Amino acid sequence: MNLCDKWLSGFYGKIPHENYTLLDRASRTLLSNIMREAPNEKLPWHPWRGITPSQIGFKGIWNWDSAFHAVGVSRWDAKLAQEQILMILALQNQDGGLPDVLFANGKLVDNFGKPPVMPWAAMIVDMRENDDEFLRKAYPAFVKNESHWRRNRGGDRQGLFNYDSIHSDPETRLKHAKYESGWDNSVRWDGGIYEVWPVDLNCFMVMLYRAMSYMAGRLGISDDVKRWDKAGVELAARIEDKLWDNQRQAYHDYDFGKKAFVDALSPASFMPLYVGTASRERAEKMAKVAAEQFNPGWPTVAYDHPQFDPESYWRGRMWLNVAYFALKGLKDYGFNELAESGRNTILSWVRNDPSQIFENYNSRTGEPLGSPQFSWSSVFTIEFLLNWTD
Repeated sequence: MNLCDKWLSGFYGKIPHENYTLLDRASRTLLSNIMREAPNEKLPWHPWRGITPSQIGFKGIWNWDSAFHAVGVSRWDAKLAQEQILMILALQNQDGGLPDVLFANGKLVDNFGKPPVMPWAAMIVDMRENDDEFLRKAYPAFVKNESHWRRNRGGDRQGLFNYDSIHSDPETRLKHAKYESGWDNSVRWDGGIYEVWPVDLNCFMVMLYRAMSYMAGRLGISDDVKRWDKAGVELAARIEDKLWDNQRQAYHDYDFGKKAFVDALSPASFMPLYVGTASRERAEKMAKVAAEQFNPGWPTVAYDHPQFDPESYWRGRMWLNVAYFALKGLKDYGFNELAESGRNTILSWVRNDPSQIFENYNSRTGEPLGSPQFSWSSVFTIEFLLNWTD
């Protein structure tokens, strides 16, 4: 019996059968997306076993995808989870940045990165199975990466963080900065991105600081624990101060160049609930926004936005990762009925095709879109099933 089978056997007969079959399908999708080496061939990330987003249309390993993949497989295989992180850290730039993607043909894209979720993923991997050696390898790289975000992405200058990229051509720089956000063609960036403080990015940085504190504590570096705790608390306060729109009574991305909030509500606006920094009053306001503009299909821009398109990539489709963070935040604040409605809708769409879990879904109809057998959709299917009431 392999590790995944052994793990799955612990749920058989103990959770509803429809959940067990979905759990089985999601976990096996992740394993099926380990890129296999042909005889006498070594993939660029050898000897690590890289999980690709999908065998259809993707030939490489991606940054934040790999972090999410690590979270998923850490439930049954800590070593495989660690490999998803270590193979990305091995590609770190001298300035501390992490690349976007390493393709199977050896091409490395490293003039921009992806959202800083890797330390959070490493913390979860270690919490599920403590491994001092893994942390000793990962922690110094994460220290360098945090410095990159402060120096090169606004933290030191503004106190809040933004996305950017390195390219001499202005149009390419803009396109790549959008890619770094992970929300490639989102309505959020229609008015620009370099001078935008995204709600989710800054909440991811709070998660980064908490993860850094955890790792420093595990390694016995007490001064670093204090440093990261202080940085996380101070950043959370700035999010509450700068990214709450009193006029619209919601969290919004803020364009500090134009000195105006970005006119696009998205699931990213709910990240302060996921990280637990929102006040009860503000959480209640966000629950009202969720009920009126996002439930039940959780599009990547509010249903009532004029640019909403349920079939356009990041302009209205439902993606499981961002929907999960938003709905889990609402659940954690006690908005159970609202959160369950979104969760049940999303899981019903995933169940509709018993053979495949897709990259994203039409947020009106639940029609599957994007690549089939998608890894991070499988990860967040597992999280919806197993990390919901904790």
